[in-house]
Amino acid sequence: MKSFFDTFIRTTITIPCMVLLWALVYFSFHQLFWLSLFVSLAGGFLINRFIKWRMLRSFLKEQQLSKQDYAYIRKNLKEAEPKIKRLQKTFFSVRKIGTFKLFYDMNKVIKKIHALVKKEPKRFYQAESFYFYHLDSMVELAEKFALLNTQPVKNKEIEDSIEATTETLKQLSHETEKDLYHMLSTDIDELDFELAYAKHSLKRNPPLQNERSVKK
Repeated sequence: MKSFFDTFIRTTITIPCMVLLWALVYFSFHQLFWLSLFVSLAGGFLINRFIKWRMLRSFLKEQQLSKQDYAYIRKNLKEAEPKIKRLQKTFFSVRKIGTFKLFYDMNKVIKKIHALVKKEPKRFYQAESFYFYHLDSMVELAEKFALLNTQPVKNKEIEDSIEATTETLKQLSHETEKDLYHMLSTDIDELDFELAYAKHSLKRNPPLQNERSVKK
């Protein structure tokens, strides 16, 4: 969403600038149409790049990240996306309602973590255990589960393996939920502080309506 919004803003600014530049060169300096068009296109490209640079600089400053950190985070996010898609494909192998709920909850939490980091890249460092350990293990186990669960004939050994894989996935799902909670812990602490401050302020400065009731 942010990428689309940034592109929209750059385009909205760049196109009028290109038209204005073309008109300026063509009418003021009496240049040929194609030369004026070339100058406006070149100018539009430079304006677009400059706006993009300024927006990125502002974003990195807001996120308190260097360009190197941002490139590193984007690289890891890009590597995680095909893994998330692989995990989502394992939905088709689920037959039991309980297992379906497990896979649904796992994917919901994973998408929430990934969306938060894409929106606020600085949160990546709060979710490193998820990206470097838990996600890989979940994908591997979910694909193993899918392979075993889609076998036409199952013996006790396969059933036991499916059950063990499911239990391990439950544990990993719990760990992933902890990853999400860890990412949100700062927000929760800030909210608790703001609530406590608001309550304290209300005690010291009661609403005007209460003051009027006391006077009556």
